[in-house]
Amino acid sequence: MKLSDNIKFIRKENNLSQEQLAEQLGVSRQAVSKWESGQSYPEMDKVLLICKLYNYNIDELMNENVKEVSETNQSKININKYIDDFFEFITKTIDMISSMKFKQKIKCFMEQVIIAIFLVCIFAVIGIIGNVILAGLIGRLPYNIYYTIRNIVASIYMVLAFISGVTVLLHIFKVRYLDYYEIVKEDDIKESVEKTEDSHSSKLDSEDNKKIVLEKRKEKIIIRDPEHSQSKFLTGIIKVVLWCIKIMAILFGIGFSFSFVGLVALLVLSFLFVKTGLVFFGSLLGIISALIINFVILQIIFNFIVSKKNHKTRIAILLIISLVLAGLSIGMIFIGATSFNVVEEDNIEAEDEYNIQMTDNLSIGGWDRNIEYVESDSSDVKIVVKHSKRYKTSLENENDIIYVFSYTEDIDFMNMIRDIIKDINNKEIKSYNYDNLIIVYTSKENIEKLKQNKQIQFERSIDREIENLNNENTRLEKKILELENKLEEQKIIIEEQKIKLESKDSETIQLQEQINSISE
Repeated sequence: MKLSDNIKFIRKENNLSQEQLAEQLGVSRQAVSKWESGQSYPEMDKVLLICKLYNYNIDELMNENVKEVSETNQSKININKYIDDFFEFITKTIDMISSMKFKQKIKCFMEQVIIAIFLVCIFAVIGIIGNVILAGLIGRLPYNIYYTIRNIVASIYMVLAFISGVTVLLHIFKVRYLDYYEIVKEDDIKESVEKTEDSHSSKLDSEDNKKIVLEKRKEKIIIRDPEHSQSKFLTGIIKVVLWCIKIMAILFGIGFSFSFVGLVALLVLSFLFVKTGLVFFGSLLGIISALIINFVILQIIFNFIVSKKNHKTRIAILLIISLVLAGLSIGMIFIGATSFNVVEEDNIEAEDEYNIQMTDNLSIGGWDRNIEYVESDSSDVKIVVKHSKRYKTSLENENDIIYVFSYTEDIDFMNMIRDIIKDINNKEIKSYNYDNLIIVYTSKENIEKLKQNKQIQFERSIDREIENLNNENTRLEKKILELENKLEEQKIIIEEQKIKLESKDSETIQLQEQINSISE
């Protein structure tokens, strides 16, 4: 940085005009102006005088950026101030506790315990409420992602709550005890000064006494001045906590920003149902109400982040308007919904046909209520599957059991959405039945055989389930038996240990008797 820029920075940093700086250096204002514009350079004695007056060395003034030097020095001073203030806080606390009576110490300790319990309860309630809100916001995410986010947020909240609780507790302790302790000390000093003044009252007149007492009272007021009584390290902790809270507010603000965008998109999409009448207008008012509330929350979060005051009147008016709109929305939707009709429709629009050769063990899987048997002259089996046009079907033969599968490959979602919108605008709520209807065409003998095989397959499946349960029961019985054997072994070991202990006790008694006999 140029010398001219450094001189200009030093002058502005110390709130001096060119005339005032010129007066301090013993030069004219024009000379200072030329220095700052780079038209001329100060003489060496003036450079040394600037360094002396504003605590810089020649190298910093001539070759470095004094602004960065000043900020570095100030940062070092602040760090040292935080450290000194922290140790001063500890020293004052120790001095105060050592000077307190036993009852005062107990009272102080109990107060801090009660305040700590109160803070823990508050943070626990906030944590429970936050957990419910977080579950509502991200509860639909996949299991791993949800629990990862929840654990991260919970860890951040626990650290933040701990730091906040400790800060609040220390601040209350300082205001409740340390500040009072400083005042008591100052009162003691004032009393001793007044006593000294009384002993020398013959040497001082009444006016001088008044001046001395007034000076001591001023010192007492300075002690109470927040600028002198506040703890820098507590202020630093409060700033860190505040920034952490602001970061959390930013994260919540991002979430509400996405919800605001989603509500705007929903507002536009609601015009697809304009033919529903009151339901449409009610939905429109409800979305507008949600947008207003979302906007108010975003504004509060933004003002908190940038440390700007909220317009309470405007926020209150917007909230009242949103509540009125929400009430109107609920009423309109309820009235409009009474005009809707619920229509049940099977939605059987397509059918697939399959021909299968009859075998002795052939059966058809599925629910009995979805299968119809129709007699025909054919000795083979013809299966007709009726289904929705939105689905496709396929048959699979697994151990002579025929299964019908439906799948949605190449489904036309746009047509489905278009049909749903059309139904709602017609004030109809359709309950579609997408179950397949299976019709089996074969001879009477084959029908009886298929039903008999189906019953056999069902009984076999029950038998397999019973067998699996019996195997599991046998495994558990073996496990119980193993545990009982281990328990018996442990009992035997314990009995052996008892016997050994008893033998050792008897040996100890014999030795004690021998010692007693020898001593006699």
